[in-house]
Amino acid sequence: MSEHILSLVALFGLCLATSIIPGPSNFLTMRVAMRRGRRPALAAALGTTLGCVIWCAAAAVGLAALLAAAPWLYKILRVGGGLYLIWFSISLWRAKPELEQAEPPPGAAKAAFLQGLGICLTNPKSVLFFASVFSAYVGPDSPGWVHWAAVVVVTITCLLWQAGLALAFSALRAAQAYARAQKPLDRGAAGLMGAFGLSLLWTAG
Repeated sequence: MSEHILSLVALFGLCLATSIIPGPSNFLTMRVAMRRGRRPALAAALGTTLGCVIWCAAAAVGLAALLAAAPWLYKILRVGGGLYLIWFSISLWRAKPELEQAEPPPGAAKAAFLQGLGICLTNPKSVLFFASVFSAYVGPDSPGWVHWAAVVVVTITCLLWQAGLALAFSALRAAQAYARAQKPLDRGAAGLMGAFGLSLLWTAG
């Protein structure tokens, strides 16, 4: 029992460290929070969390073994993720500045949710984490309760971190700072996402 508890604590630490590392999901949540406000940002956080849950389920049914048996599948995921990030970065680069954080337009929360989900599912960092680190905690020799506990640990960690970003960056000061420098901030985020997408396509070859 104690061995499994320690393993879950270690999983929490690794999951938290992975969540904190700057990446597309974090950039998306922060930007939506500053541009659209709290509700759409929390929707983006929920979309990212659902992506984590889906990868958890994939790991539980043998994601690591699948990728080992079919390496071409991981290559497809990298190419698809790269193309999606490049498309998203172009849209972000071309986004028109807004004078201030106004009432979100209809469908903003739904769009943010789908963006969060899409970026999480197409991010190879997520694939590697769940196919390697997470899979070590849901092996065939692990008790059933450990599998469920590992899913809960990852889900709660992802949700709390993403929701924390949403709440912090939707605050009035963050929104005002974003309003003063929307264009360079948007294009900076677009450049980072585009560079990450291009790196995925480059290494997939």
